Amino acid sequence: MNETVAASKAKKSWAWKLGVIGLVGVAGAIIVGVIAMTFARYDIIDKITGFLWFMGAQPFVLGAAAIAIVGLVIGFVKKSGPKWPAGLAIVMAAAMVGVIWMSVAVPGGKYPPMHDITTDVDDPPQFVAWEVREDNLRPFESMEEWRAAHREGYPDIAPIVMNQSPTEALAIARALAEERGWQITDSDPQAGRIEAISYAGYIRFRDHVVVEVTPIDDGSTRVDMRSTSEVGVSDLGYNAKRIEEFLTAMSNVAG
Repeated sequence: MNETVAASKAKKSWAWKLGVIGLVGVAGAIIVGVIAMTFARYDIIDKITGFLWFMGAQPFVLGAAAIAIVGLVIGFVKKSGPKWPAGLAIVMAAAMVGVIWMSVAVPGGKYPPMHDITTDVDDPPQFVAWEVREDNLRPFESMEEWRAAHREGYPDIAPIVMNQSPTEALAIARALAEERGWQITDSDPQAGRIEAISYAGYIRFRDHVVVEVTPIDDGSTRVDMRSTSEVGVSDLGYNAKRIEEFLTAMSNVAG
């Protein structure tokens, strides 16, 4: 009986209570964030709203983790109450912070705040099936400012030259786009252009892609590409990575 009473008192200690509060708070904030992102993924809510809800849950995660830390300290100092709720809350919060750090903070600091990437900043391939958003230059004030930032941030993004004819090169591009699950929105072999929608991240942000082929006098073909985000300011490097990987794949297929 005494052992039962002691255990009951232990569970009612401040260490236990704060640990449980912290665990419920961390778990609740994470659940809200994940649900918001999932709703955005399936377009139940818009993409930016889902992302902002996910990011907005982070202060609650950190606050609840702080409560759990206090409970854990009290538990060790007073040697009272089970400490696993507080410990679990701290581990969960650390995992969430790690995910945010690696997927948002690190890329956000590594790549410039831009979302329209191309192999030709002087004469970018133009979209036909999609109307470029009015604030596409944001946060830049002019095309020249955007061009300067693009050249500085992505100096290695450049067109490739293939030995195939424009028609063959465009066929390769379309096959690779379909292989990646991109949605083809326009295909004009005579104009030497295809357009598609690709997706980025768990939320599946929509990015618009155009591939343009131009014949060269020696019989080879120049391939340019542009990848632009439908919403947002910074793309965390997704568009540049997409262009690099796609053009590398085209080169590999062409041999």
